[in-house]
Amino acid sequence: SCEAMRQAWEESSSPLNPATSLSAIIRTPKCYHISSLNENAAKRLCRRYSQKLIQHTACQLLRTYPAATRIDSSNPNPLMFWLHGIQLVALNYQTDDLPLHLNAAMFEANGGCGYVLKPPVLWDKNCPMYQKFSPLERDLDNMEPAVYSLTIVSGQNVCPNSSTGSPCIEVDVLGMPLDSCHFRTKPIHRNTLNPMWNEQFLFRVHFEDLIFLRFAVVENNSSAVTAQRIIPLKALKRGYRHLQLRNLHNEVLEISSLFINSRRMEENSSSSAVPASLMFNTEERKCLQTHKVTVHGVPGPEPFTVFSINGGTKAKQLLQQILTTEQDTKPIVTDYFLMEEKFFISKEKNECRKQPFQRVIGPEEEIMQILSSWFPEEGYVGRIVLKTQQENLEERSIIQDDKEVILSSEEESFFVQVHDVSPEQPRTVIKAPRVSTAQDVIQQTLCKAKYSYSILNNPNPSDYVLLEEVVKDATKKSSTPKSSQRVLLDQECVFQAQSKWKGAGKFILKLKEQVQASREDKRKGISFASEFKKFTKSTKQPRGLTSPSQVLASESVQSKEEKPVGSLPLQ
Repeated sequence: SCEAMRQAWEESSSPLNPATSLSAIIRTPKCYHISSLNENAAKRLCRRYSQKLIQHTACQLLRTYPAATRIDSSNPNPLMFWLHGIQLVALNYQTDDLPLHLNAAMFEANGGCGYVLKPPVLWDKNCPMYQKFSPLERDLDNMEPAVYSLTIVSGQNVCPNSSTGSPCIEVDVLGMPLDSCHFRTKPIHRNTLNPMWNEQFLFRVHFEDLIFLRFAVVENNSSAVTAQRIIPLKALKRGYRHLQLRNLHNEVLEISSLFINSRRMEENSSSSAVPASLMFNTEERKCLQTHKVTVHGVPGPEPFTVFSINGGTKAKQLLQQILTTEQDTKPIVTDYFLMEEKFFISKEKNECRKQPFQRVIGPEEEIMQILSSWFPEEGYVGRIVLKTQQENLEERSIIQDDKEVILSSEEESFFVQVHDVSPEQPRTVIKAPRVSTAQDVIQQTLCKAKYSYSILNNPNPSDYVLLEEVVKDATKKSSTPKSSQRVLLDQECVFQAQSKWKGAGKFILKLKEQVQASREDKRKGISFASEFKKFTKSTKQPRGLTSPSQVLASESVQSKEEKPVGSLPLQ
């Protein structure tokens, strides 16, 4: 029977069968048919028929290859073809260029087996954006992008062949045109062994499934690339880690690496906007995505244990997973609970360490939402701890009086309103500890605010200052109220400054460059006013009693008039 099926398949698929014409094969393609296109023809299809091409590649195999005009054996960028669902992109392996490195990064994430599953938006009918996605669009309405924070902390032996260079790091976000961007750090003068940058970059991403990050070490004087690395965005794990670099032939450099910190921040979506991650994904695939969570206080030789969870794991499910690992005893679930702890980071050594904020995690809370709510930029780090009901009296008092703990934490905090944060968000209200300095409030404001292009271009909190504007009450003599402005120092306590207000006041977020420019303009205005005041005084002096400086000033101004009689300098 199998042989008969094979013969029938060969007869129906044979191109020499006179019953089937070439036009009929093209109009009704079979699932095993594959088409090959020149890169120029494939680019035209991507530009003109973007959605139809994605619909075609959902059921048919398509291959593209470099154009014949590439006599230097260069390669086209395969990312645009992948975004449109083209399965096979042929490249010239004799040329080690960016497209070939991008191709290697694409298939390294799957162990180099040669096959990678396409994103759901290109083939899954359950995806909300199925047959609506156009990769070349510059505007996606009613979609809230995810914001990623990437900090280049330091490097180790970033220029293997030179020890006296001045390296800088260039970061390219490669994806669809709406998500692509470029960053560059400041050069470190004559230090390739252990340069320290400590620069943070923020970028927004809509389509996260096909985004790549390219790190390139560039020598500032010659603009030569000494090391590089390309990784998919989904392979970049959150937190601090070392990223091993490679040379221009994509070979591993054993002692060259970058020390980076990365995290994904959830945007507070408005009433009309929907997170883009929900539009380009399905609920089933979201639940299948695995994440790692560290839980402290689990019985065992180590102070913490790492567990695997998915996107929808709740606290009660994680607690059950933790307790099932204990094989010796059969613990009771009601005897344990999970607690969230936030430790404040002290910037100075002499500063006393604050008590951590503790909160009992509810059984229906999602773990990934708790992890995404932690913002180290606000000055604290968080962790999840396994607790028992009978550890000690202090722990029991925290559990029983959980509301009192929350109230005591609220008494140590205050609300502050910051104006002129961004064009999209003219003001924002944040809750901060009473000991927060101006820089602490600025950091928390930039993290909570909408990330407009003005903030993305200046993400460093040290580039901003808080301007205090207080309107004094009108007195009997002057009916109009007077306002005074003052720039807060970086380490000045905001709560103390706000408590000293005797009238209506507000804090305004300003760039240091804008404040310095306004100060210079004000100084110029004061100098002009003083000179004009001197000139007016000189014109009111009696004739014959002017000083030598006033004579010169009057001569320069009254050049067209007659000189005063008897205006001689006093001896």
